[in-house]
Amino acid sequence: MLLSVALAASGSDSFGLVRDFAITMAVAGGALVLFRFLKQPPVLGYLLSGVIIGPFTLPDPPVQNVDTIRLLADLGLVLLLFGIGLEFGWQRIRSVGTRVIIIALVEMTIMFVLGYEVGTLLGWSGIESVFLGTALSISSSAILVKMLRDTGSLFAARGRLIVGILVVEDFVAVILLTVLSGVASTGSTDAGAIGFLAVKLVIFAVSALVFGAILAPRLIHLVNRFHSDETLLISSLALCFGLALAGQQLGLSAAAGAFLIGTVLGDTEHSAEISRVMNPVKDMFAALFFVSIGMLMDVSLFPEFIVPALIISVVFIFGKVVADTLGTFLSGYDGRTSLNVGMGMPQIGEFSLAMAKVGVEQGAVGGFINPVITVVTAITALLYPFIFRSGNAVADFLSRRSPILLKEYGHYLF
Repeated sequence: MLLSVALAASGSDSFGLVRDFAITMAVAGGALVLFRFLKQPPVLGYLLSGVIIGPFTLPDPPVQNVDTIRLLADLGLVLLLFGIGLEFGWQRIRSVGTRVIIIALVEMTIMFVLGYEVGTLLGWSGIESVFLGTALSISSSAILVKMLRDTGSLFAARGRLIVGILVVEDFVAVILLTVLSGVASTGSTDAGAIGFLAVKLVIFAVSALVFGAILAPRLIHLVNRFHSDETLLISSLALCFGLALAGQQLGLSAAAGAFLIGTVLGDTEHSAEISRVMNPVKDMFAALFFVSIGMLMDVSLFPEFIVPALIISVVFIFGKVVADTLGTFLSGYDGRTSLNVGMGMPQIGEFSLAMAKVGVEQGAVGGFINPVITVVTAITALLYPFIFRSGNAVADFLSRRSPILLKEYGHYLF
């Protein structure tokens, strides 16, 4: 009798999960089609889907197992980071030029300081301001690279510089996400504890890269002999989640392990095939990740976070444009190229949403930070295409308005 009741309850829970998953995918799919038609980033559609089916919007929320969906979304973050590592590869990360590193470090430092100061002015705590500063330091690789591809400027000087900056940003973001995850889980901001965490991360990164470089290419080469997409997919997922588990067990971030093994596989001769078989799985779970972010937004509190979101959006857009323009200019590029790079960067990234999610779920920051960052993501996504395409027009305007002495200043002319 008890067994039959347990089985019935289990079946009911399973049915509820299938129902919730079906609703989530249906709403996300509809939103994706709509936003593709409107030529807007898919992430906006996913965030809106999460808001609609989340627990705070409708009187009778359509999705009941929100916690389970969020657990699945954590897998989406792991796969998202694995995909980013796979796309860039460790060789590309190592080959990033010194000037690009300088540009990225200049703009990330400026944006962190701006974010921290804005958080302080808004009355946020020190740790909340730190989370905001780190969130504003990162641009969206997915949206920026897609825009470069769509406009045919991926391999132009502007595109190469932006991609190089994104490589540095994403690598640093993995470190920041790992450190912030440790801070959020322990609740400690002690310099010694953070230093110990950083040492563990370095040891783990070196070990993962060395071990991965020795084993992973040989394993992938071996399984590729079967000429089976299924074998290649499962083997890649095993490596991805194996390193993710190792990172999590060491008190670091699962995403860090996934990113590191992704960079190793990105250097193998079969990287294109791995990307091809992984993309459908990655896209599905990444959609769940962004939908779960939207679920965290309580629309009834909209009046409370819209003003901070607008302030942060303005600071982020102008800060990114100025910081990247300045960093590129100081690295020896002409004014027009520098401005075009700066105006190609103001789109907040996936890492920013992940950092906010980690902070809120671990209780290190207030729940208001997640909807604020989500709204900033939406605002910048709506404005970014216009900003991106305005680089030359703004450069022409500045060229006409610049003082004669500035126009005669060497090759730094607009």
